[in-house]
Amino acid sequence: MREMEEKMNKHEFNLSGHLWGINRSHKIYLKHFADEVGVTLGQYPYLVALSYDENLNQDDIAKLFQIDKCGVSRALKKLEAQGLIERTPDPDNRRSNIITLTEKGRKAGKYIKDKDDEWEEFIYENIGIDKEIIQKYIRKILFESAELVEQYKEDSCKK
Repeated sequence: MREMEEKMNKHEFNLSGHLWGINRSHKIYLKHFADEVGVTLGQYPYLVALSYDENLNQDDIAKLFQIDKCGVSRALKKLEAQGLIERTPDPDNRRSNIITLTEKGRKAGKYIKDKDDEWEEFIYENIGIDKEIIQKYIRKILFESAELVEQYKEDSCKK
């Protein structure tokens, strides 16, 4: 571990480099647990989002993850084929479906989420900085980044 720290200190990674490294190690950790329940890491966020709000439709999910509707549709088809989600027509909008987790989807999502929480707690316990402080700054970075992306999208549309 010390060797890795020394190598990283030689390179002056910017914020995105550090975030990429954190994300990569996080994915490596979670992949094993996702494989155990037959879920890909790309499917995992859908299961988590649906566990918090089972009244989401495809448009809501696309906005939440900033993914195009076609990508969401492909992911949902795979989740449905695996028996992890169900789609039912929205009584308020016949062109939309409400996406809900099946019992299998709920269990798979909870299992991986528990492992994800274990990873996070390990990190917080070992860095000596209060969780709330880190969360505050990470959220700020996220919102500022999203704001910049929105500005870019608006500028691109004007061209």
